[in-house]
Amino acid sequence: MFTNNPYAQAGWYNPQNPHSINGQPWNANAPHPPTFGALPSQSGSTPTKLTFEFPDVFNCSVTGPGGKTYLSIVSNNTSTLISKPNGELVGRIEWQAQPWIEIANGVGRQLVSTWLPLSSDHSYRTMIVGGRVYAWVPRSGSIVLCTAGPNPPEEFARISRTSRNIVLEITSGAIHAGLFEVGVVATVLLQSGRSLA
Repeated sequence: MFTNNPYAQAGWYNPQNPHSINGQPWNANAPHPPTFGALPSQSGSTPTKLTFEFPDVFNCSVTGPGGKTYLSIVSNNTSTLISKPNGELVGRIEWQAQPWIEIANGVGRQLVSTWLPLSSDHSYRTMIVGGRVYAWVPRSGSIVLCTAGPNPPEEFARISRTSRNIVLEITSGAIHAGLFEVGVVATVLLQSGRSLA
């Protein structure tokens, strides 16, 4: 009987249930690690969207909240490498006639056209991350990352251009879902001006 209770399956504390997964209540005031490696942990209200700026998609430092550098992008004629400040490689793009990508922790080496296929009407690109389908859809001068499927789309990120740089706005929920590095790689691809086939 208790195995069908979604609260019990999620690990909620229940003192009346001896089979409860958690042995004690969750403490909302306990310190928690940062949302994603380098992002600062914040108490109180967490911003819904975080903004990251790219002065250039081929060679730049990606800066975010507090002007901090979160990733570096270095390119040559044949490839683009995206890495953390400590040098750890996050993603790689090989610029060939049929470009391919590889993203650490989730996206194995594959053709960009396989990872970001163009829809049959050529109006958007889809992407699968962690078994979930997303769509990059052009909207009002931006490219929006949203859920794909029969339900109303939920917006997770937005790529736009200003007079100075390229901006990736991403929700904290998307960062929790592991979409930050993926979003940065997609930003490089979608703003590169190169054929993705």
